[in-house]
Amino acid sequence: MITEATMTIFHAQNLSQQFSRSLFHLRLDELQLDPGSITGVVGENGNGKTTLLNIVAGETKADGIYKYFGNAIHKNSDWGELKNHIGFIPQRISRWHGTLEQNLYLKVALEGIGPGDIDKRLDELLDFLDLQNFRKLRWTEISTGYRLRFELARVLLGSPKLLVLDEPLANLDINTQQKFLSDLKSLLNKHDEPLAIILSSQQLHEIESVATQMLFLKQGEVVYSGDLASIAHTGTQRIYELQLDKVEGLPEEFINEGEELSSNGPYILIQTSDSAASLLSRVLKAEYDVKYFRDLTTSTKRFF
Repeated sequence: MITEATMTIFHAQNLSQQFSRSLFHLRLDELQLDPGSITGVVGENGNGKTTLLNIVAGETKADGIYKYFGNAIHKNSDWGELKNHIGFIPQRISRWHGTLEQNLYLKVALEGIGPGDIDKRLDELLDFLDLQNFRKLRWTEISTGYRLRFELARVLLGSPKLLVLDEPLANLDINTQQKFLSDLKSLLNKHDEPLAIILSSQQLHEIESVATQMLFLKQGEVVYSGDLASIAHTGTQRIYELQLDKVEGLPEEFINEGEELSSNGPYILIQTSDSAASLLSRVLKAEYDVKYFRDLTTSTKRFF
């Protein structure tokens, strides 16, 4: 049974998954997903993001102590019942056959929603996700972005309490990414039931704009877990990333004693105790043209 109390949606301690052939080992001391939260999971490819999401979604077993919806998991737990309350969208979405509308009506029927409520429920959801004009189309007639939105609609028809999304922004243009993330944030406010969302992505800036907490994985280990504001406390200095016009190498004319200067591809990284305004003032005074500037002090990008 799933309790209705507004408690933690998911909680895991000493989570561990090891793959003997690859020697990869995923380890987390603790992960907690609360109602109304969006958790972003980031890190380079091959560092455990998909493995973690598969574990949270109940697709893969791992060692550890788990609670879903306030209930401890044990060997006699009804995983079928639990997974009825988890909406999972993998990175590769399976193709639908028939019209999108037909598939959604099938999902509604499988969920046992009464005939009198079907049209209202479906219309409300398609209006919310701006999909009404596409409901009569087939899978091959819509873009990747709309395929993702229809898959989200299908999952939401099951009224999940936990929504797990593996790389949902992959292959989407920037405008579609922002619209999808905006929908997720609105979904938390609109949802009548407690809901937690966890998603992975390489799009750090976009994910950080909506996430309430971030999890950074590196070689299966947690480098950082917490809210964005607390990232600044992981180091004593601020970190800035910038790109200067027509500059090769590492210009040191505007660097003060005690500051660190390094490069990451075309970008220059500066560690300093100065404010952004003070640093930019020095850069401009040295007569450099700034093409790009970003404060990484409270961004998970500082861990890459």
